[in-house]
Amino acid sequence: MKRALISTAIAAAATVGLYTGTQYYIGTRISAQVDAWRQQAAAHEELWVARLDYEQGLSGGALHYDLTYRPLPTNPLHELLAEWQPTAELRLQGSLPVEHGPWLGRDGLGQARLEYRLPLPDTAREWLPDYPEQAPMLTLTGVQQWDGSSSLRLQLIDYRGHLAHPGADGQLDLALADSHLNARWHPQRQRLQLQGQIGKFALDLPASTERFSLQQLSLTLDATAAGRYLWLGDSALTLQQLRFSSQKARFGLQDALISTHTTQEQQHLNSHTEIALGGVSLPAQQLGPSRLRFALNRLETAPYQALLQRLEQLDPNQDPDAQWQHIQPLLEQLLAYQPELGIEELSLSLADPYDTTASAILRYTGTGKLDSEQLPRQLQLAARAQASDAAFQQFLSFMIAEESPGLSAQEQQQILAASSTQMKELLLQTPFVVQQDERLQAEIVVENGEVSAHGQAVMSTEQLLEASGLGTG
Repeated sequence: MKRALISTAIAAAATVGLYTGTQYYIGTRISAQVDAWRQQAAAHEELWVARLDYEQGLSGGALHYDLTYRPLPTNPLHELLAEWQPTAELRLQGSLPVEHGPWLGRDGLGQARLEYRLPLPDTAREWLPDYPEQAPMLTLTGVQQWDGSSSLRLQLIDYRGHLAHPGADGQLDLALADSHLNARWHPQRQRLQLQGQIGKFALDLPASTERFSLQQLSLTLDATAAGRYLWLGDSALTLQQLRFSSQKARFGLQDALISTHTTQEQQHLNSHTEIALGGVSLPAQQLGPSRLRFALNRLETAPYQALLQRLEQLDPNQDPDAQWQHIQPLLEQLLAYQPELGIEELSLSLADPYDTTASAILRYTGTGKLDSEQLPRQLQLAARAQASDAAFQQFLSFMIAEESPGLSAQEQQQILAASSTQMKELLLQTPFVVQQDERLQAEIVVENGEVSAHGQAVMSTEQLLEASGLGTG
């Protein structure tokens, strides 16, 4: 019995010692992390740090902060904050309890967890008369993981009610639901992961027929920092549906996607982008699925970063010619590595699915010097497109409806019947367009200062520039 009591006491003491040591270790690491945050925040030109420190306790602690965010006039948030309050700044001041791990409840294993509930500013309450009185506008949950990464979760309140404009007549109905953002940062790997969405956003003006709505706007990002302005990885922005309607206009978009894939090969940056639309509704036209894929390859990273840094420092009040003197050598350094821009696919659905397609590739083959006389011979272009006869008819029908909205459907059809044959003949008279079965095919190739189409020489690049009004003569 005595041995059992001694063993129990030893186990209890060991447990208490282990717990105390673990809490001390966690508190020390959190303090070091807050010190690093304070140094990073103080270096930011739009942040003013009066206080940011951590008070360590046994099973938790307190994060004390006094921060002021003052966006520069060039930052879009500057105008937004100035609209809502007297000064264009946002001050955060107070203390937050921090919960120590190793177990953080619903967030699982981790070092520490904090939660901050941002109330709706008093100046905004008159804009949102139906806002729940005590509900937080935004709930922020931060977790420090054992591997050194940090995760952040932002949850925006759902709101269904009126949106008023103080001093103005009328009001809008606003619906906002299922909006959140999850972020995770891995400092050792310089990796950022994002996942966010707006489930529903709608504005309705009851006094008229004007309405705007979107459903399921989602963002995903998995990228690694490879230098200033340079992120490698994947991103995607998707939209299930967007609609706008009024007495004079109507627009609809569904199943939209914008995705990017960026890689680095030695010192070259390769970026691929895809834009896909499930369908577009216009007042006079219903477009089917469409897709655009383009790539930018062989972009040398060092001059690219230098050029972006210089563009960031541009002063809009400075003389444009003086600014160009700084930009031109950086642009020439970038061109010296002979980058390549390609439109891998442009597909539209006018009359039938993907009945109109195009592709193009543009290469620079010079030394980088921007010489207006030599540039036409230093560019290689190959562009091709084709469209079915039905798609061509549908395109002309759309143009007629846009140009003459007051005409009846019968009158528009009469104009189409009278002009379609003439328009096609005009296109076929050029050397760039041919008829192949029931499709129109267009092509232009620019190489070594010569322009050709469908295997036949057409003119020199200088003659092409003169004909297009871009020549120097």
